[in-house]
Order: sequence, then C-alpha cells, then structure tokens
Amino acid sequence: MKGADKILEEWGECINTHDINRIIKLYDKDAMLWGTFSIILRDNHDLIKGYFEELFAKDNLAVSFKSSKNRVYANTFIFSGSYNLSYEDQGLKVLPARYTFVIRKFDEDNYKIIEHHSSLVPS
Repeated sequence: MKGADKILEEWGECINTHDINRIIKLYDKDAMLWGTFSIILRDNHDLIKGYFEELFAKDNLAVSFKSSKNRVYANTFIFSGSYNLSYEDQGLKVLPARYTFVIRKFDEDNYKIIEHHSSLVPS
C-alpha cells in the first residue's frame, strides 16, 4: 500500500504547489475525473489538465486531508474520505469535500490514479 499512499500524498502536494505538470503525471492515460467544481466527466489527459488549470486559477488554493478509509483488491487501491479545499475569494473560503481515488499498481514502481471523484459535502 506504500506506493498507493505516496500517490495520494503527492496529489495533495501538487494541489498545494499548483504543479500542473506533476499532477497530470499521477493520472493514467485512461483515467476519469469527476472534479469538485466540474459538470463534465474528464476522461483524458487534456480534459483533466483543463480542470486543474481552472482549479489552479483560484487564489491560494490548498487542500488538507481530513479522513481516509482504504481498501485493497489485488493491484487496485481505493481511498475514500474527506478533505477541505480552501482558496481566497473576498476572504478565505473553506469547502468540505469528499473524495474517492482509485489507484492501480501497474508494476513495482508504477502507480497511477485511474478514477477520481470529488464532490462538495452537502450543507
């Protein structure tokens, strides 16, 4: 599970540093993303990159993980939990969200996100 955990940790670092090139490399070429602030399913690298370009346009965007439940099925790792997304917009906005990341181990040092869903927690 160590490699899959590292992908999730790296994803958070990429969000907090707005590293678009590094974050895209975490997603498999056939990955799908239902983004927190998106109305479309992003099912290729160009669409996923577009989502993060829009997301990173938010001032001081950051993520902090709150909880995670993990399951392992052979070479597939599923992380479900919650995080807070925050950014500046006439003051600090902190939005609680929930997530599911599905990460696949392709070989010893090759883990990729194959599915990612995030949505705001209903108030």
